[in-house]
Amino acid sequence: MRIGIVVDSACDLPRDFLTENDVRIMPITLRIGDLLIEDRRDPEETQAFYVRHLDRKSEDFAESIPYSVEQIESLFLERLVLDYDYVFCLTITSTRSPIFDHAMKASRGILGRYKTVRSASGLPERFGLAVVSTRNLFTGQAVPVAEAVRLIRAGGTPSDIGKRLRELVEQTHTYLVPADLFHIYRRASKKGDKSLSWGSYTLGSWLDVKPILHCHRDVTTTIDKVRGFEAGAEQIFVKAVKRVRDGLDTPYICISYGGQPEVVRGLPGYAVLAETASGHGAEILVSPMSKTAAVNVGPGAMSLAFAASGHCPN
Repeated sequence: MRIGIVVDSACDLPRDFLTENDVRIMPITLRIGDLLIEDRRDPEETQAFYVRHLDRKSEDFAESIPYSVEQIESLFLERLVLDYDYVFCLTITSTRSPIFDHAMKASRGILGRYKTVRSASGLPERFGLAVVSTRNLFTGQAVPVAEAVRLIRAGGTPSDIGKRLRELVEQTHTYLVPADLFHIYRRASKKGDKSLSWGSYTLGSWLDVKPILHCHRDVTTTIDKVRGFEAGAEQIFVKAVKRVRDGLDTPYICISYGGQPEVVRGLPGYAVLAETASGHGAEILVSPMSKTAAVNVGPGAMSLAFAASGHCPN
C-alpha cells in the first residue's frame, strides 16, 4: 500500500527531509501589506523573506491565508488520490488556523468523488484519508510528521500509524523563545491569544525580557521569563537535555529558527543537547522557521519540540 503524508507549510521540518520522504506541502499564502506571498517551505525564499519583510512593524501589516476547502479538494483529486492509496493530512492546531476545519470539510468531498478519479486511471477504487490536528505549532507539528515518516518506512499499516499519531499528538510539547516581542504580541492579541499580555510586552521590550512559551494540546502559555534571547534558548536546550535523558516517545527533536539554521548550533546549550541526543539514539532536525510562523512570532525566534509522556513543562 502506498501511504502518503501532506502537511501545511507551517510545519517546521527541513526541506531536504520533506523532499526525501515525499511529504507533500499545502502552501499558505501570506498577505504582507498589499503583496501576496506563498509559503512553500523553500529555504532560499524564506531567508529572503526575513530580510525583505520582517523589519516592518504595523499591527495590520501581515496575515496568513490558508488553503480553502476547494483548494484542498483539488490537491487531493488531481494528485494525491492517484499517487497514494492512503493519505495522512497533519495540520497545525485548529485554535490558530482554520486549516484543520477546511481539511475536514474537504475530506467529505474527496471521499465522495475519489472512486471516479482512480477508476479513470485504472487504479483500484479503494482509497483512505485521515485528517489529524497535531494540536500544536511549528516544530510541534513537525514531531508527529517525522514519526509518521518513520512508521511508513517501517511498513506500518494505516490503522496502526493513525492510532500511534493520535497518541503522540497528546504527548507533544513545543517551546518557543522570541527575539522580538512585537510580532508575537500583535499577532497573538489579534487572534485572542493572551499568552503574552500588554504589560509583559512593554516590560519585556524595555528590559530585554523574553518569555518562554509552551504549547501543548492546543494551549499556549508563558511558563517563564529570562533576560535575553540566548538565555531563553539555553533554558529550552536544558529542558530538552533532561527530557532526552528521561526518555522520549519518538526519537526526534525538532528545532526551527527564524534565520539561518546554522545559528542554532552556536547557541549556548546546543552542543550538550546534540551530544546527549546522539548518546540516546535521538535525531535532531533543524530547519528554518516557516514564513507563516515568522509573521506570527517574528524573525530570530527559536522553537523546539519533542514528544514525551508525563513531561512537565516547567
